[in-house]
Amino acid sequence: MFMKRRGRLAGSGMGKNFAKSMTRRYLFALGVLALVAIVSDYILQKKINAELKRGAMINTSGQQRTLSQRIAFYAIRLADSRAPGERPALRRELADAIALMESSLAGLISGDSTLNLPGRPSPEVQAIYFSPPHLLHDQVQKFLAASKSLCQAPESDLALDNPHLQYLSSAATELLSPLDELVKRYQKESEAGIARLQRLERTVMVITIFVLVMMALFIFRPMVGRIQVYFVERRQAEEEREKLITELRQALANVKTLSGLIPICAFCKKIRDDRGYWNILEDYIARHSEADFTHGFCPECKKKFDDEE
Repeated sequence: MFMKRRGRLAGSGMGKNFAKSMTRRYLFALGVLALVAIVSDYILQKKINAELKRGAMINTSGQQRTLSQRIAFYAIRLADSRAPGERPALRRELADAIALMESSLAGLISGDSTLNLPGRPSPEVQAIYFSPPHLLHDQVQKFLAASKSLCQAPESDLALDNPHLQYLSSAATELLSPLDELVKRYQKESEAGIARLQRLERTVMVITIFVLVMMALFIFRPMVGRIQVYFVERRQAEEEREKLITELRQALANVKTLSGLIPICAFCKKIRDDRGYWNILEDYIARHSEADFTHGFCPECKKKFDDEE
């Protein structure tokens, strides 16, 4: 009986221990999911930003092509203009186009945060800029130098036979091929980056599914098993508790039931209890049974009592 009671007392903390265990498990599961989400988001955002920068490089390299033709167009208009007051405006337009093409070239090679250009071109792009047959960087620098010279030329030198204008007219056409090659190279690198991003997204999805499966197998499945065991043990504890209550009631009933040999004095009719004390008969029976006493006379005693009176 003592071991049963001890087991029940030990089982009273079962609910708290179970709750703590379940809390630790689902907090660990949530932590793993949060970690996977944070790492995945960080990697994806980094790759997306890289693709945005590649998009900026494509736009800027395409803009170089447009600017080369715009500079040639403004140069011809500046040299051929005859309208009074038109040349100052054309000089400003030409100077703005030159400055934009120059800053774009520097951003593509060295980087420019305002244009979202990272710089650090790939070896293939560097080959287009600095290696034969294109040597694009040198071509653009010569083109810009001739454009600046024409833009700053005095009015007397502005004519269609100006040597700077002659150079710009031919160089603008020659620049189209290497600039187109540059745009195609950036486009190819962007497409490769997008393909890598798609593979990364699939990898993240596979990792997420793998983590979920592992959590289901090693966290949630054992958790469900422990929940089932918990309720089985709780039901058994309830059954033991009911059994204990029944046993206690039976023991109480046995205490109040008189049985066995009871020592009683032949003279005074007192009863000796288990501790050796002598008790009045009525008191002893009242303590050890459910009986109550009412006092009266039996017929013989009543007759004696009446005769004595």
